[in-house]
Amino acid sequence: MSAWINLSLLGRGKNFRHSERILTALRQELKQRNFDHLVFSGDATALGFGEEMRRAAELLGVGEGPPGLAVPGNHDYCTRAAMRSGHFEHYFAPWQSGERIGEEVYPFAQRVGPVWLVAVNSSSANRLYWDARGRVGAAQLARLEKLLAGLESGPRILVTHYPIWLAEGRRERAFHGLRDLDDLVSVAQRGGVVLWLHGHRHEPYYHPGSERTPFPVICAGSVTHCGRWSYNDYTLTGSHLRAVPRIFVEEQGSFRDGCTFELDLPI
Repeated sequence: MSAWINLSLLGRGKNFRHSERILTALRQELKQRNFDHLVFSGDATALGFGEEMRRAAELLGVGEGPPGLAVPGNHDYCTRAAMRSGHFEHYFAPWQSGERIGEEVYPFAQRVGPVWLVAVNSSSANRLYWDARGRVGAAQLARLEKLLAGLESGPRILVTHYPIWLAEGRRERAFHGLRDLDDLVSVAQRGGVVLWLHGHRHEPYYHPGSERTPFPVICAGSVTHCGRWSYNDYTLTGSHLRAVPRIFVEEQGSFRDGCTFELDLPI
């Protein structure tokens, strides 16, 4: 009920009122641009319902176009029932193949050319609508450490829903961040991760590597939030990453290039 109030009465639903139109344009774009691999960092739905998930996967063309990797967002696990239902894992299964430790879905790793994409589930259900915290958990962290250590040679790019830093360089506020963030960063650093890709925040941004951030961090933003709608097109050449934001133009019903940024990964 609290999540429905947030969606219906507190304005969140209005921000995503054009989602189907934008995702239809995005699906066409994904067909035309011949991407090697797709990365989805969570929040396919608002409330985690099965029909929402089915429709989101359909609009994204999951399993029909290029291979992909997908992790759930906190809205996909909006309630304990949604989290336990396995709706996300069912409808996004074609984007969840890969190397694993044991039978658990997360974490998993996919080889894409010379690099490994490593998926971590950082989302968990919360009781109150203003509580958007996540948790990886000790068991998944242990599997992640073992997975990273056992992968063949190649740079590791971590994909999860939650960020390390906000756009302005500070940590997430209480009730919106990852409970065990420091533990995840430590495991990632020890495991040779060279780039952290995430969602959660709806505005796109990035941070180069620094003393505070052991590797570059890129926030994908939201492709369906009105006025912020965009996604990133990445090209990796050696250790050099070139990113071209593709921004939706409402009047044209299609995407255009935004301001390119480039990063050197610590490979």
